[in-house]
Amino acid sequence: MRPTISAAAVCGLLLALTTARLDAAPPRQSPGPRVGLVLSGGAAHGLAHVGVLKVLEEMRVPVDVVAGTSMGAIVGGLYASGMSPAEMEHLLLSIDWDDLFDDRPARSTLSFRRKQDDILNYIDLEMGITKRGIAFPSGLVAGQKLAFLLKMVTLGTVGVPDFDHLPIPFRCVATDIGTGEKVVLSDGSLAEAIRASMSLPAVFSPVERGGRLLVDGGLVDNLPVGEAEAMGAQVLIAVDVSSEAVDPEKLKSFGGILGRTISLPIKGNVAASLPRASVVLRPDVRDISGMDFARAAALIARGEAAARANAASFAPLSVSEEEYRSFLERVRGRRPPAPIVDAIQTVSAGVNSRQITARLETAVGRPLDIAVLQRDLDRIYEMGTFETVEFRLLDDEGRHVLVIDARPKSWGPTFLRIGTGFESNLQGDATVALRATVHAMQLNGLGGELKATLELGTVPGLNAEFYQPLDYRGRFFTAIQAGYTRSLGRVAVENGPVGEARITVYQASGGAGFTLGSWGQLRAGIFRGTGDAEILISEQPLDAVKFDLAGIYLGAAVDTLDDLAFPRTGTFATTDLYIYPEWIGNEHVYYQFRAKGVEAIPLGRKGSAVFTLGWEDTLGSHTPYYLQFTLGDFTRFAALSREVAIGERAAYAGATYLRRIAGLPTRVGRGVYIGGTFELGRVWAKREDSTITNLRPAGSVFAAADTVLGPVYAGLGVNYGGTSTVYVLLGRPF
Repeated sequence: MRPTISAAAVCGLLLALTTARLDAAPPRQSPGPRVGLVLSGGAAHGLAHVGVLKVLEEMRVPVDVVAGTSMGAIVGGLYASGMSPAEMEHLLLSIDWDDLFDDRPARSTLSFRRKQDDILNYIDLEMGITKRGIAFPSGLVAGQKLAFLLKMVTLGTVGVPDFDHLPIPFRCVATDIGTGEKVVLSDGSLAEAIRASMSLPAVFSPVERGGRLLVDGGLVDNLPVGEAEAMGAQVLIAVDVSSEAVDPEKLKSFGGILGRTISLPIKGNVAASLPRASVVLRPDVRDISGMDFARAAALIARGEAAARANAASFAPLSVSEEEYRSFLERVRGRRPPAPIVDAIQTVSAGVNSRQITARLETAVGRPLDIAVLQRDLDRIYEMGTFETVEFRLLDDEGRHVLVIDARPKSWGPTFLRIGTGFESNLQGDATVALRATVHAMQLNGLGGELKATLELGTVPGLNAEFYQPLDYRGRFFTAIQAGYTRSLGRVAVENGPVGEARITVYQASGGAGFTLGSWGQLRAGIFRGTGDAEILISEQPLDAVKFDLAGIYLGAAVDTLDDLAFPRTGTFATTDLYIYPEWIGNEHVYYQFRAKGVEAIPLGRKGSAVFTLGWEDTLGSHTPYYLQFTLGDFTRFAALSREVAIGERAAYAGATYLRRIAGLPTRVGRGVYIGGTFELGRVWAKREDSTITNLRPAGSVFAAADTVLGPVYAGLGVNYGGTSTVYVLLGRPF
């Protein structure tokens, strides 16, 4: 299968191809009729337009004006800006479409702070808390990556006063979602106009332009023949890819009804436009889903086939080789070098602009480097405050002004996320979690945050954290936390486990640290807490215990995993040391040391191996049972009862194989997996009894899915001694 690359790589690849000259192409002087090309919307089906353009170029048919809607606006706008069909095909076949329509930055680009948000399992929906109540995003996709790509590939149109001054005059159509009126876009930012024309309601966020909220133009004019006529076209070539086979079964579902509700008015306005066209092409794309962008090559081929089948209609429009060469020179012209950035401006309502400029590597006085600029925009976007972060390159009397436009989320800056977790071995051991997190951001000019999480279920709790960056880049920080948890724990005495207790802890902490780029963090602080252990089940007479805890903690972490649940590449490592000294009020000196590492290595195109290693130790101190360690969860002896083993030292190592076997619809999830684990581990009641030679083996096989509710696993675990269990897990496994 053809490998795909990210939008960022595509942008870098095509930089030299997209800085087309800014001069308007003079009108064609030949006596032939003025040819207008009209390209309809049709989602992925619109990729067939590129095949039509390839044949028109082969037959030397000069196009004098272009009009398009939605995907037709994308293809038509790029062609009008001077991009050749071959360049367009290369672009479309190189794009990772799944990544392009997923606003989330690659996890590797996130700040360490935002990576920590992944640890808890949340539903893939962020809501806002406003004065009017709960608010939701205006679309499933804000179009962050798509907007960047469009800006990139139309960079050469900077300084064009209107679309009549493009190499080929151009128009596209959008719909005013407030009034329902048709809006013809003929000037301003070409990328913004294209983005507005293809903003399918409830899928893509609307584009605000001239005081209007604009959405997909297909709702009012999916085949804008009239706009090509208005530009003076005498012969109109219309390419209609809007038709799609109607499956009666799909019309029985909510999604099918909704899709048909949108497509019916499109069908009507296309039917009204078709009689005015001189030549009509209808590529046969009905057997390909309108959202199957991965079949770009097949769709382009369908467009070619339709154009070749109508070659006789194009023959009268063909010009000589010399005249066509002259046409290409006029519309493609000279490609100048990357523009020099003469000034940088930022637009960021509600956010101190120094937080944005501190994240920029793009510098004044240097040529614009698109790869660097995209990393800049990613660093700004991952702050979590903005719906979109876009750039504009303005021509100010010969000076190139780079504008970074960071648009805050309309449903923020206080956000609500809900999540759930579930784990059961179907033998009576189960944990259930329901959580809600309120996250208030940008509390001050440095980007202070307040986050509060309420958790209900087997381990109820409440945790609040105030996090304060100390510089505009967010590299240095302080944090204050306070929390409450109530959990079940195994009670252990010198002779081994004897019962179960309900352990309640109230604790507060304060500390400081600094981040190591996007990949690591160091932090240290102090903590103090109090709690009690209520004995529920006991084989020996035991009294309830009240305790106070206080001490110092030191922590370090590295996180470069591309995904926490189903990683293919990267490293995750944490180490924490908690010291409970006598001088701060503890009965004895205690230590808790935890170290954990995860390494993911890709195996082929769909598989990966994930290696885990962990060590937990009291470092020679004889800690009370409520500070000891256990095993018994996914990748740590899944077939063990959660609290069967408890002791002063625990060690484990494992290898997991993951293989992606299928995809899922975008709003359902991202993939289906199968896998298996092999593990070695042990918990030792006394650390002096521990040796590597008495590690115990275990393993499991499982099926899993990456869903909008979080990662879901179901499998069979087998431990030493032959004990086995079927388990189900919803949540993060590593």
